[in-house]
Amino acid sequence: MLFRFVAHLISRYPRWVLFAWFILFVAALPLAARVGTVLTAQPGSPPGSVAAQVTEIQDINFSNQGEYSVILITRSNESKVGDEAFNQAYTAVIDDLTRRDLLSSVQDYRNTTVLPLIADDLTYVISLLNLNAQTVGEAKLAVDAIREALAEHDSLTFNLAGGAATTRELEEVSEKDARRAELFGLPLSLIVLVVAFGALVASGLPLIAAFTSIVLSFALLYLLGQLVPFAIFTQSIVTMLGLATGIDYSLLIVNRFREELRKDADARAAAHRTALTAGKAVAFSGLTVMIALAALLVPPLNFIRSIGVGTIVVLFVSVIVAMTAIPATLALLGHRINWLKVSRREPGLRSRRYWRERANRILQRPWLYALTGIIILLLLAIPALKMQVADPGAKGLADSTDAHKAIVALEAVGLEGLLNSFDIMVKFDERGFFYPSHVRDISQFTRELESLDFVDGVYSAMSVDGVPRLLLYQYYATRENALGSELAPLVEGTISDDDRYALVQVYPVSNITPHEGRLLRDEINAIAADVGVDVLVGGNFVREAEWTNVLYESFPLAVSLVYLATLILLGLAFRSLVIPLKSIVLNTLTVGAAFGVITLIFQYGYGSALFGLSEGLGFVDNSAPIFIFAIVFGLSMDYEVFLVARIYEAHKRGLSDRDTVTEALAATGGVITSAATVMIVVFSLFIFSEVVLVKTLGLGLTVAILLDATLVRVALVPAVMTLAGRWNWWFPAPMAKLADRFGLDHD
Repeated sequence: MLFRFVAHLISRYPRWVLFAWFILFVAALPLAARVGTVLTAQPGSPPGSVAAQVTEIQDINFSNQGEYSVILITRSNESKVGDEAFNQAYTAVIDDLTRRDLLSSVQDYRNTTVLPLIADDLTYVISLLNLNAQTVGEAKLAVDAIREALAEHDSLTFNLAGGAATTRELEEVSEKDARRAELFGLPLSLIVLVVAFGALVASGLPLIAAFTSIVLSFALLYLLGQLVPFAIFTQSIVTMLGLATGIDYSLLIVNRFREELRKDADARAAAHRTALTAGKAVAFSGLTVMIALAALLVPPLNFIRSIGVGTIVVLFVSVIVAMTAIPATLALLGHRINWLKVSRREPGLRSRRYWRERANRILQRPWLYALTGIIILLLLAIPALKMQVADPGAKGLADSTDAHKAIVALEAVGLEGLLNSFDIMVKFDERGFFYPSHVRDISQFTRELESLDFVDGVYSAMSVDGVPRLLLYQYYATRENALGSELAPLVEGTISDDDRYALVQVYPVSNITPHEGRLLRDEINAIAADVGVDVLVGGNFVREAEWTNVLYESFPLAVSLVYLATLILLGLAFRSLVIPLKSIVLNTLTVGAAFGVITLIFQYGYGSALFGLSEGLGFVDNSAPIFIFAIVFGLSMDYEVFLVARIYEAHKRGLSDRDTVTEALAATGGVITSAATVMIVVFSLFIFSEVVLVKTLGLGLTVAILLDATLVRVALVPAVMTLAGRWNWWFPAPMAKLADRFGLDHD
């Protein structure tokens, strides 16, 4: 009923439909331009996690909290660290930043020797800048102001990284990725569409639809962003999917309209039939994609969920545009859709013969094609069995970024752990930190932590060199004594305002593995128990570990829900249990193959130089697998619905099982190939991103769509459906009655 109403509306009132879309587009433009203001690169901590508790204590109880801090690498081409010229220039920089009220405190080579903050060759120094900021927004503003101030000191060179500094770089890189996709994706897609359609007017329409979908989606995200923040990568991923699906859905609609127009010269009648057939296929296809993307809503992580919402929004908008705006435009264009031809023969007609012949070859040896295809996918998936996941942190950015340069500088002195610290919150009773036995406990706790194998340095209230312990204890007799001494900055950074908490930061050795990190956390808790102090172990390393654990504890549930929803939706749509089961199995194999390829390249480093990496990371970005699963599983269903919808139509007309497959592949082989080529063009552009996560998604999606369009959809699916024969259409009677009652079948 709904599709008949939409088809009637489009064919009777196409100008009013397009006018409504024009008003929406104009209203959306200013909102879409501001979408960057609701994006954040902060993944945050899982709700209720230990890392979240530590952060909350810092927020509430420490006026001079260290959460918002950055790392500054300072170099001079003319002098060495320790030279008077360097010392004067460096001091002038820090004094300038302090005078501008941008910093609350600084740890550098002048006031601590706990950490090796000077390069061995004396070419640079490392500084820990605690920002005068109470929120993420204030921290980003402080970073911008620091960058402006540093630009005025041209005698030194600087790299600013960590925390809000890396967040700002991620935001800039994400915007660059989105611009690159639009700048190159649209023209390259136009070339593909011209080859597919053979006419410029027909080729331009899908591009307009994709651009419209992206603008409207950004506007909706901006409005939603007034309630909840969105992850910074939402912009890149929405652009990626908006271009790919916006073009693909419109391509299917235009292709079906031209086919209907050849049968009947009446443009509005052709648009009506297109909306009923291809429009319904797009709706079911979009719904299956959105169901798969709903997997991103399962993990209780705002970072993942926000991207999930963004992808569902752009899919929904793309479907609505393709179902309404495109058929309405076609109803008005009529035969003018074929204007500005670049070929005398219509490519769609020319390709039908090729795909019919291919279908006949497959149907002659279905077992051969089925087994060969499955074996290829399984072989590609094997490396995924050893996939390791972790958060790359600043390593997830390209060599040219400040964040990466800072990592290199830190690794050179063994201080990569500064970006991956363990923040230990020690809780005291009502007597507080300055009670003598509590001071001694912190002293013993600090010494024992410094002796651990995986520890490079410890920062606490005891991090003072050249002061005997007995004298230090005297300073810490009362808060007044401590604040009145040279220890005041240390006290403000490590002791809470109410004296009930002490912060101890443990900096692990460089390149510590997730397994070694878990061992270190266990050892920290064991030492705390021996000393008799009550601790919570948080910090970046723990936050990332807890975040990854929560994500992958939710992964099986997300996958199960997608499988179940796909089974129900496709089963009711096509009156079959075999078709959705076959789809689930083949799509899972496709996802597995994509996982295998990204594992080989990003974890083990095979061919990594081709993708802008000097070597393998030793792991895959922890967010990539769930994104690839949801997007690949959904987009694979696109082609599944395109192909199987035609098979189902032919089956309902009474054609034999072999003829249904032949007719469907002949009708859709060309459009599936063209649609897949567009997606491959768009996704491959993101391989050039400066962010490893986006680069991983670009490669994984490109590989998956390539396999799906060349192996699965035009070889495995026809072969398997031929082998299944009449079992393709077996459906339990109660479920068939349910589908009849609600009109859920794809007719």
